[in-house]
Amino acid sequence: MKLHKYLAAMLLAVTTLGFMSSCSDDDGMGDAPRLFRPVASLETNRNTVTATWDNIKGATRYDLKLFRVSGTDEAGENVYEECATASCESSPYTFDDLAWDEKYKVEISCSGDEISSDVYVTGDVNVPYATKLKTIKTIDNAARITWDEGGNQIKAIVATPTEGGEPVVRKLSTEEYEKGTIDIVGLIPNTKYAFCAYNDEEEYANSTYEGKMTASTTKSIDFDTEYGAGMWLDIRDYPDEYAVDTLKSSEFWAEVQEGMTVILRGDFDYKVNNSQPITKSVRFVTASTLGGNARLVSSGGMTLAKGVDVNFIEFNNVDLYSDKAIEGGGNEVATNTDKGFGGRQVFNINGVKCTLGSLRFIGCHIEGYRAVVRAQADGDNINNILFDNCVINGIGDQGVLTTNNKSCDWREVTLNNCTLTNIYMLCDFRASTNQLTMNIKNCTFCYAPAEVTANANTPLFRFNNNAVILNVSNTLFGPSMYTAGKGTPITTNKAGEAGSIFLNGKDALVSVSKSFMTNFNWTEVGGDPTKTYPLDGLQKLGFNESSLWSNPAGGEFKIIGNIGEDGIGDMRWLK
Repeated sequence: MKLHKYLAAMLLAVTTLGFMSSCSDDDGMGDAPRLFRPVASLETNRNTVTATWDNIKGATRYDLKLFRVSGTDEAGENVYEECATASCESSPYTFDDLAWDEKYKVEISCSGDEISSDVYVTGDVNVPYATKLKTIKTIDNAARITWDEGGNQIKAIVATPTEGGEPVVRKLSTEEYEKGTIDIVGLIPNTKYAFCAYNDEEEYANSTYEGKMTASTTKSIDFDTEYGAGMWLDIRDYPDEYAVDTLKSSEFWAEVQEGMTVILRGDFDYKVNNSQPITKSVRFVTASTLGGNARLVSSGGMTLAKGVDVNFIEFNNVDLYSDKAIEGGGNEVATNTDKGFGGRQVFNINGVKCTLGSLRFIGCHIEGYRAVVRAQADGDNINNILFDNCVINGIGDQGVLTTNNKSCDWREVTLNNCTLTNIYMLCDFRASTNQLTMNIKNCTFCYAPAEVTANANTPLFRFNNNAVILNVSNTLFGPSMYTAGKGTPITTNKAGEAGSIFLNGKDALVSVSKSFMTNFNWTEVGGDPTKTYPLDGLQKLGFNESSLWSNPAGGEFKIIGNIGEDGIGDMRWLK
């Protein structure tokens, strides 16, 4: 093909010049394939791009065009815009003062006295800058940006839509810079932005550049479309002094209709207790926020009214803390020694003879309770319970889930993509009625259950003679939480030494697949080697929790050990 193109070019040259000797044809055939397309390579040094090629005999001029990647087309292919041209007599050539953090390519051709070449196109090369910007969190109309310490002070950040549009400039005072984070508001929803930092308040150029990150704002939520027209209640703008107690207010609950969604403010604490028993289905959701989720701080367990049947209660991207397990509460989980973690429950039904169809926790952080969900009497029914994408830390001796050895109609419990740490006991289903199925998939357990050597009453799964169906898949288990024996204080974020008790339930129907345990032992209850309570089917890893996870004592469970399988454990740690 190259030869055909070359011959065509030579024929054109002959027509133009009006002559062609056999001698010149023979001579040209020797040099022309090299003259035809000069092969070039690109190198970068800071914000310059240098094109280098072999100088070709007969070429007296080299023409270069520099192109910047400006976006992609519908097929995902790069789109280019020309940004510079140059000519020179020989290799190499350097394009100076280019924009940082952009990709470039070069087109090059050469010509001689009586001949010109085709165009050679290089591959893309990146002009990188080690940015000070660290993280960007976006919502529909704003972004929160953080940066690293050291180097030049950032004095302005310019947010520019990558597909074109007016930039938004956010200038920083020295005090704001020292805080390490700022918010940029007034952005366009569902738009990709380039966030460029500069060390000058007015001049935004290569000489003041401090790096770039890109991020996209989210789509604005249409609450009518999402939850139904008239089926949502937005309380984000309530005054702080009123909002804090809103969820304990009878006036608020009078506004809540059956099946309504309550929109909560992010980074705000709402107090909850049992003063307003719930009588209707309700969903609590944190709206788009640059900070953390809304927090429900419990001084008592939320509950149902006597004799009601409620279809669902849901907490979606809402964090739940005991009032004794938050800063200043005096019972922080990180240093806790109380096996009851302060004695609170998230949800506690006590003898009201009611039925809740489903209780759902989605994207929640739950910390510092004696139990998360508790039924205290016969007929306190919760048919289905879901924990999805949750972190549960510091749950005491009643267990994350408990029917309190009472006859309750609990039918299905599912934990999916959850991390559970410092858990005294996971569940107590000794007297549940009907058939209860418990599903655990892609979860991470560590320091759970509490280490107890005197008896088997505080295992991870307390079923006794109940024929519970237990399905465990793609899950990781670390060691127990340290205690010095039954009745003694616990020590959070520390591995037990004697071993772990997992399954107390001889009639349980257990299925375990693609799930693993670190190298802890099963506890010999009362020192009797015949009395151990393992979860059969777990595959043993040849190392401890510190070799499996990055920092388990600090609550970080990124996998660093070789499991031999992909997609195991809570997926948040696999990203």
